Amino acid sequence: MCGIIGFNFKSNNEKIFSATFHRGPDNTSKVEVGSFTLGHNRLSIVDHNDLSNQPMISECGRYTIIFNGEVYNHGSIREKLKDKYNFKTASDTEAILYSYIEYGESCVDEFRGMFAFAIYDKIEDKLFCARDRLGIKPFVYYAKDGKFIFASEIKVILETLQRKPEVNQEAIAQYLHYLYVPYPNTIFQDIMKLPPAHTLTYQNGKVEIKKYWDVENYKGKYSSMNESDIITSLDNILDESVKMRMIADVELGSFLSGGIDSSMILHYMQKNSSKRINTYTLGFKDAKKYDETSDAKIMADYFGTNHTEIIIDPNAAELLPKMVSHFDEPFGNPTSLLIHELTKETKKLATVALAGDGGDEVFGGYPRYEAILIADKLKKVPKPLFKIASTFTNLIPESSSGNHRLRRIKTFVNSLSKSEDEMYEDWISYFSDSELNKLFKECKSYKHIVKDTWNSQNYTDGILKSSIVDLKTFLPNNLLSYGDAMSMANSFEVRFPLIDHKIIEFMTGIDTRYRIKDGQTKYLMKKILKGKIPDNIINKPKLGLNPPMGLWLKKDLKRFINDYLSKESIEKRGLFNYEYIQRIIYEHETNKRDRSLYIWALIVLEEWFRQYID
Repeated sequence: MCGIIGFNFKSNNEKIFSATFHRGPDNTSKVEVGSFTLGHNRLSIVDHNDLSNQPMISECGRYTIIFNGEVYNHGSIREKLKDKYNFKTASDTEAILYSYIEYGESCVDEFRGMFAFAIYDKIEDKLFCARDRLGIKPFVYYAKDGKFIFASEIKVILETLQRKPEVNQEAIAQYLHYLYVPYPNTIFQDIMKLPPAHTLTYQNGKVEIKKYWDVENYKGKYSSMNESDIITSLDNILDESVKMRMIADVELGSFLSGGIDSSMILHYMQKNSSKRINTYTLGFKDAKKYDETSDAKIMADYFGTNHTEIIIDPNAAELLPKMVSHFDEPFGNPTSLLIHELTKETKKLATVALAGDGGDEVFGGYPRYEAILIADKLKKVPKPLFKIASTFTNLIPESSSGNHRLRRIKTFVNSLSKSEDEMYEDWISYFSDSELNKLFKECKSYKHIVKDTWNSQNYTDGILKSSIVDLKTFLPNNLLSYGDAMSMANSFEVRFPLIDHKIIEFMTGIDTRYRIKDGQTKYLMKKILKGKIPDNIINKPKLGLNPPMGLWLKKDLKRFINDYLSKESIEKRGLFNYEYIQRIIYEHETNKRDRSLYIWALIVLEEWFRQYID
């Protein structure tokens, strides 16, 4: 895990290369080659040899690579190429470099892992870049007025430009709607995110972007497989995925929540290790309803792990500016604060951990997937009846303590009168279009990425549709975004075995009835784990890693409401109608609506403006 930096001009500004030192504190280097300057911050995980430092130049001297991430199958790639190329290291960086020389742009098809890299060909004066299939590793770039700049983080581009581009008004609306700025946008005009599963080529002043992989290409590929063969095949793929992510030359462990995703990973880690596994669990000092330490201990005791409980009492007010400075743009999922604290404390014990992110999207774990099945059964009910029902459900007060269940039920009922694409958009968004029109003094139109992705799929299976929508939107823009930003803030690497692309291809190819079957979410997971872990862990309800936002808004964040959302601050910013913000706060404080994440989103946005614009 590292930071990459590149631009097509020369600069003596050393701050450019130190801006992402946190991503790679073990080595910082740069080279000037051809028309490009390439830099790298290294976090050494595999092969501590100095020859593995980057930028790395091919033996022929023609190609230079900078790379962030891990390619887990680099050993087998090296084995295929070793008779043709003289490998000097055991690093995955060198395997990527010679794969490009051998296979050209199709080299990305060979890689299994998480990556963002750039390879410069000085003879052709051509830069080739790529981002992994799911978007685990970030890649942002700027291409304007003959300048091309790319990096792992936006702050590098800002430092390189020595100025701030215009704020992207569409991105502000998208952020308030989704709680994140979706690719290809960033919060800045002219700074873009390379989408997952895409390559970028820069040559002769032109940018060319191509898609190299799409999960939709695997729909129905294994639809004829029976349940027994599916379980056997999936068991083997999962085992392989976890095993290859256990390779490291530093201390490695696993995050353990006591839920089925992390428990499944621990099962395979134990199977593939002769040593005791290190496990780490997050707990809260004064918020037991959000705490899973007791379930995690059951699993830790069951497998006899070296278990550490990390009990935190996070101060959201202190963490807010840190979080914003590492995202470089507004980001509204407060779970990011917990990941920051978890990786900060775990870094004292290890440098790498496996995590279960993506299990819900791939295996059918979210309650909204069950809601898809319910909505499908209600299709024959006249939609006007749901409009009538929603007038009554809207009268039900919601909890402001951080329990979002009532809010979700009301959203579900209200959405049943809408088309499927609008319904799903409602389920995973926050400020609605009508609310944004009331909030903004002048609301800009914006792209609805969830609805658009839903409508781009030409089949009727709601479970598969929703899963693919989440894999293309919610997962990379939300979960993986904070997974990278918050772990890298602490020079810590997190690996995600449940979203190996081989697993996703397989799960997309089988019949979707195996995601939710016999009333069980994550049906295949539970079948595989039956008899291998305690039944109470297999059957426990989903909790999720959520912070006590309701408590925070009443304690740590109260002063931010009084300051950032004051009449003076709102009118000075000039974007929003103060009266509507007052209404949101009133609804929350009187338990009429659960507005905790809405208020948090507005606080984060104002913090970003103060750090980056004012």
